[in-house]
Amino acid sequence: MKTKKFNTFSIAGNGKTNEDYILCQDLFKEYSLAILADGMGGLSYGNQAAQIVSHAIADFIASNLHKYEPKELLCKAFDMADELIRQKCYELRCKMGAAVCVALIGKDSVHYAWQGNVRLYKKENDAHVLLTTDHIVANENSTLLTRCINGKGFREPIPVETISINDDDTIYLCTDGYYQNTCNLQNHLPTDSNDGASLIEILFE
Repeated sequence: MKTKKFNTFSIAGNGKTNEDYILCQDLFKEYSLAILADGMGGLSYGNQAAQIVSHAIADFIASNLHKYEPKELLCKAFDMADELIRQKCYELRCKMGAAVCVALIGKDSVHYAWQGNVRLYKKENDAHVLLTTDHIVANENSTLLTRCINGKGFREPIPVETISINDDDTIYLCTDGYYQNTCNLQNHLPTDSNDGASLIEILFE
């Protein structure tokens, strides 16, 4: 069984509330979980949305870890998070949501799923390889998410992928405020991001 170490970093945007949320925890036996959620700018209660999504996914996975295969488990966990966001939107009479990336870490592999533009990278031979695709549409003035968890269900299947893990591998989960403001995930920490910036670094030994 490989040893895992989690390093985390998160700052709020200039003059703003931090709407990113990090959750890392050990699960039953060899499994661990890393979740990074980014509350949607322009909607209400971004910090609450990120927390609701993260804890809903973590709680579902922890309670159902041995009931489903990883892909189905992650998809059902996203469904649960979406339902809880729907309920909170109804309660608060608002629109809220979050982008999120989830890494379910096993003995020799990582199963990961995402919605939006929170990214997952793997360090390979001193290069950082992007393993997710941003769910965005961009124009000259703005960037909009095309997928997120916002209480409205999912028009397309949740993407779930699996990669093998070896000794000395490193996995990174990071928000757009992080990867847009640093040229090196490992050594440079942004200090002046207008949109906030968060990183989870997972080291395997």
